[in-house]
Amino acid sequence: MKLGLTFNCRRVENSVENQVDCHAEYDRPSTIASIKSALESLGHEVVELEADETLPGKISCTSVDVVFNIAEGTRGRSRESQVPALLELMGIPYSGSDPATLSICHDKSLAKKVVSQAGILTAKFFTFATGDEPVPTDICYPLMVKPSAEGSSKGIHPASVVENEADLRIRAKAYIAKYDQAVLVEEFLPGREFTVGMLGESNPRVLPIMEIVFTNRGQKFPVYSFLSKIDATDVRLDVPAQISDELAQRLKRTACAAFAALGCRDVSRMDFRLNAKGDVYFIECNPLPGIVPNFSDLSVMAAAEGMRYEALLAEILAPALRRLAEAGAPLARCNISPGERAL
Repeated sequence: MKLGLTFNCRRVENSVENQVDCHAEYDRPSTIASIKSALESLGHEVVELEADETLPGKISCTSVDVVFNIAEGTRGRSRESQVPALLELMGIPYSGSDPATLSICHDKSLAKKVVSQAGILTAKFFTFATGDEPVPTDICYPLMVKPSAEGSSKGIHPASVVENEADLRIRAKAYIAKYDQAVLVEEFLPGREFTVGMLGESNPRVLPIMEIVFTNRGQKFPVYSFLSKIDATDVRLDVPAQISDELAQRLKRTACAAFAALGCRDVSRMDFRLNAKGDVYFIECNPLPGIVPNFSDLSVMAAAEGMRYEALLAEILAPALRRLAEAGAPLARCNISPGERAL
């Protein structure tokens, strides 16, 4: 296949000291090169397509057969849907979820509403547009405050957990000003935290479950923060998670239910946290998860199952190739099958 690789390139590095996170969702040139190399090893001709304002013209000129999409988009709360929407307009198959699912999942409050309607537990929440709105009387502190439409833990810090209304309004107004969007306010869940990687379509396969283990015993309200993902000194990532079969099954069932409710396809990563009683609560869904080799949660979970990086990308791409074949285009032969597991 002539395969387009759509991406957004990170040109400003994250900073622990200054908490710079403006391009946190974008991929480094080294990551883009690794993905391109892995896709080429599957037998494809790969064309790099940076997802900026020139993308429509570049796609028209390159005449790609199918697109492997990792682009985060450039602006707005529906930015993750920009590239898939363009590709649908042009009739080009692509990997990953469709624009509707990407838009819903990128707005954390909308995603929580959808999964809640499907009977999935999620923490009680509300949103602030200005920070001056009334606080619901039935909400219980402590509360977690986060930007409503960001990824890569942008805006997630230990100080994001507040214990009173005064601190809530200060934190909310700061995030509204910094990120130019509403904030999500939800009851803080005190239990263990997990992330679940999923591959496939109507009957997705669940990768080994990862637990985010909080190692700083002095932290009153531990969170998997932006800084944790840059310099992980306060967390440990256990995969496979050391949990009972019963809890593993509950996490898998809840992940599959959320996957279906949100309309995900091809790949997804679901985040969950337990409440004080040990019940599984949905935090958020990332239908466009990071796939940095040997670093991103999804890549690490796949490796824990014995899956080579090339095989992970092949499995993400496989449904898009099937959709291309159904549209009448022949499939090229890959050098590795999606099911290959050998390291």
